[in-house]
Amino acid sequence: MLEWNSHEDLANMGRFCGCRPDKGQPCRIFEVDYYAKAGAGELADCINGDYRYIIIDYGEITGQGFLECARCDLKVIVGSLSEWQAETFLEIAERQEKRDKSWKFAAAFGSDETRKEIEKRFRISVQRIPYSIDVFAVTYADIGFFIKLLRI
Repeated sequence: MLEWNSHEDLANMGRFCGCRPDKGQPCRIFEVDYYAKAGAGELADCINGDYRYIIIDYGEITGQGFLECARCDLKVIVGSLSEWQAETFLEIAERQEKRDKSWKFAAAFGSDETRKEIEKRFRISVQRIPYSIDVFAVTYADIGFFIKLLRI
C-alpha cells in the first residue's frame, strides 16, 4: 500500500501500531507493507518486488494524481456520499462520462437513496463499502465487496 499523497495517514497508522520505519521502508502490519509518503522509488521497488497487488492512495483525485491514477490497471474512486462530502464525489462522477469505463466507484458513507440517485443520474455503478469496526479484520461482507470490485 503506497501513500502517494501528503496526508501522512499511513505514518500515523504505523506509529499507532508501534511501527516506526525509516523513509522508503515499509511498515509491515498483518502481512501488508505500508509505505508512507511514497514516491517513484518505492513504486519501482514494489513493481520489481514480490507483491501480488500494489494499491496506491493518491489522495484527492485532481491534477497530477488523476493522470498517474489513469495509468493503473484498476482505478477505483473512493468517496463519501454524506451530505457534507458528496460534492467532490459528484464532481468526479460528472467527469466520468468523458472517461473510459475502466473506472469504478465506491462509497463508504451516505444513504442508499443518494447512491441510487447518483447511479441513475450519471449512469455509473457505485458500490457500497461495508462498514468495519476493525480496519484490520476481514469479514464476509468485505470479501464479497472485494470480489465484486475486482471483477474486470
